[in-house]
Amino acid sequence: MDEIKKWSMYLMFLVAGFATGIGTIGLFPQFWLEYGITGFIIHVAFLAVFTYVAIAEAEKVIKSGYYFVELYNKIMRKPAMIVSILALAIIFLSYYTANTMLILLAPVLGTGTVGRLIAKIIMMAIVFVILTRAKEKTFTIMAAGSMILVIAVVVTTLAFVVKIPSTAAFLGMAKHMIVSTHPVTLALITTAAERAIYAVGLGFGFYLMLGSFINERFNAKLIISAGVIIQLLIGVLSTITIVYAIAPSTPGELLKYVYGGEEAAIALMGKLPSILAGYNVLLILIAISIFLAGVTSILPTAEVGLQILEFNMKVGRNRAAAYLLGMALLIGIPDSVPELAQALLLAVSISIFFTSLFEYYPVISKEIEKVTGLKPTTGQLIAGAILFGVLIPMGLYALYATAKNGGADIIGAVIAIILVATGLLANNLIKKKEE
Repeated sequence: MDEIKKWSMYLMFLVAGFATGIGTIGLFPQFWLEYGITGFIIHVAFLAVFTYVAIAEAEKVIKSGYYFVELYNKIMRKPAMIVSILALAIIFLSYYTANTMLILLAPVLGTGTVGRLIAKIIMMAIVFVILTRAKEKTFTIMAAGSMILVIAVVVTTLAFVVKIPSTAAFLGMAKHMIVSTHPVTLALITTAAERAIYAVGLGFGFYLMLGSFINERFNAKLIISAGVIIQLLIGVLSTITIVYAIAPSTPGELLKYVYGGEEAAIALMGKLPSILAGYNVLLILIAISIFLAGVTSILPTAEVGLQILEFNMKVGRNRAAAYLLGMALLIGIPDSVPELAQALLLAVSISIFFTSLFEYYPVISKEIEKVTGLKPTTGQLIAGAILFGVLIPMGLYALYATAKNGGADIIGAVIAIILVATGLLANNLIKKKEE
């Protein structure tokens, strides 16, 4: 196998690992069970559009010949947009590191404030070692982790199907929910789009970074589309696993999971040891799968943040990693409180609708067209119109719904407003500082 083919395969799994987060295993099955085959089909349609968006981003960076941060700072003169994406990555790392490590350590540490803080410190230490010691091998480690994730998910699904009796109490009920049809409502479309944007992983600058890493000898369409397809297959397998995992419980547990939102999905993970009492091997397998899903999303996100800091602060890789994880930990200390962690999660969930637009901006930028001669294609303009038409209303609705909840959720809404406003309004301020 030549180097291009070998690295193309690595990169497919790298994309799959980045796109496959804890939500793929815990939240996608919830969505599919709630909205049935109708929701699944609409989700796949959005997935196709967002995958095209990701491909367009990577190809624009490849063809431009510029490093992705240069496009924002020097060509488009929109440095605040990349700063906003960096801030989103830092906030994401501040809580997601805890959630990932708690998958393994929750039985020992618990899920309270102290347990969350210890878990995120351990996870951040692991990420720091990988980023600073692996260096040029970091991408290989990410790709290898993603390959192991795929194997772990397949093995886990097969084990659940074999071990859980086909006569388990509510298996038939769950299977019926998966194939059921539903009216196409605004709630269904909105949820399908939200799950799809998370499934592709837009908003974190990953595909811009990927475009800086590869050149025109690589087929970005093949790499990214194959990675997203693998992610979708993991989601399907995870749905089968979750259905079989809940089957030995009560109908109440199944309904709580399906209609209870993200908190119910998290609660289900905590209940699995009692639901699957006597199935210790299955518990270990599902824990490994979810942990790997978390790790393979954390490392690429951290790499994006690290590269933005390296370029903007003109520092080496080790110092940039220290700054990145230091800021994540600084935010992570207060958001170890569960209520604040939820608020930060909501801030990311709202902001991602807008940072996804910041991420797509280079594809349709007039400034880049003037410098490079690269005009956006008709397909890219149509995809941009769909992106703006879908994500802005969804982002505003998510902001309204979060603020309406009151309590600590208002903190999340305020942080999201600050993040988005920074990307839109702080360009002149940042340019003056640079000068």
